[in-house]
Amino acid sequence: MAKRRQYVISAILIVRITFFITDFSLAKANKSLIFAIPVIRYKDGGSTEYYGLGYKVIKYVNLTVESGPEAGNVGFGSWFDVDMK
Repeated sequence: MAKRRQYVISAILIVRITFFITDFSLAKANKSLIFAIPVIRYKDGGSTEYYGLGYKVIKYVNLTVESGPEAGNVGFGSWFDVDMK
């Protein structure tokens, strides 16, 4: 019974780490995230807050007069992080 529980916990950790690494690499390449769901879209030019399996991603967009919306920074953290810049 304890061996089975250990396998289940290991499988959940592997899935969670795989989801995080995939979304991390996609966000750094400025592509759409696969495993994180967009929850909040801010009206500052298109910044979006995504929630994944135990992590949060914020894609910041800077709105400029000359060229319009430009991709900015990407912040990663847990669901409870307030300031992730």
